Amino acid sequence: MIVRDWLRRKEIEGFADLLAQDLKRRFPPDSEKRTDPGVRRQIESIAAGLCGKGAEFCRARRLGVYGKAKLGNSLRWQLRALGYSEGFVESLIHELVLHLTRAR
Repeated sequence: MIVRDWLRRKEIEGFADLLAQDLKRRFPPDSEKRTDPGVRRQIESIAAGLCGKGAEFCRARRLGVYGKAKLGNSLRWQLRALGYSEGFVESLIHELVLHLTRAR
């Protein structure tokens, strides 16, 4: 399974880029500065959507541990490159990885 995941690394990186661009469109990095009460719900909703898309991608391709880790790390680097704060990125990636490990 590791070899299959390794061979799909470009596909995984491409999907991570799509997730990052979707997040950027729906919640740009500057939005982290918002303090209104609705921002928390917005982030939770967007994160749930990203986790769902990630789980579906992993299920459809039957990704193993390496593939899931590759997806998380690729998304982490994409989000950092887009300008999201370290705390925001780590929180989102932590939630994604937990979701992926629970999803079957």
